[in-house]
Amino acid sequence: MNRIIALLLTISFLTISCNESSDSKFEYKEWHKSPTRSPLSSTVYPFVEWEKAMEIKIGLTEKNADFDFQYYHHPVNAIVFTKSPQNENYEIALKLSEDKNEVTDISFLKLESINE
Repeated sequence: MNRIIALLLTISFLTISCNESSDSKFEYKEWHKSPTRSPLSSTVYPFVEWEKAMEIKIGLTEKNADFDFQYYHHPVNAIVFTKSPQNENYEIALKLSEDKNEVTDISFLKLESINE
C-alpha cells in the first residue's frame, strides 16, 4: 500500500513539474513592448500560424524565419501575432540582437481580444 501511495505522489509531482515548465514557455517579460491597438498596427505586424509560432526559438534568424522581423517603433523587440488551437490570441515579442537579425529572447502576451 505504501508503494502505491509513493507511486501516486511521484506521478503527481511529475505532472505538476511538467505543467509548470510548459506554462513557463508562455512567459511575459518586462522588456516586451506592445504596439498600439489601432487597426493599422494590426496590418503592420505579421500573423503566424500557431504551429509556426511554436517553432520560434532563441537563435532564430530572420533569414531562417517564415516571416519578417517587424519592429516598427520598437527599439527592443519585433512583434508577431498568433492564435492557439483553443482560439486564444497571443502577441509574441521577439527580443532581437543589436543588428536586428537574430532572436535573443521571447515573450508572450495573451490578449483578451484582438482590440485589447
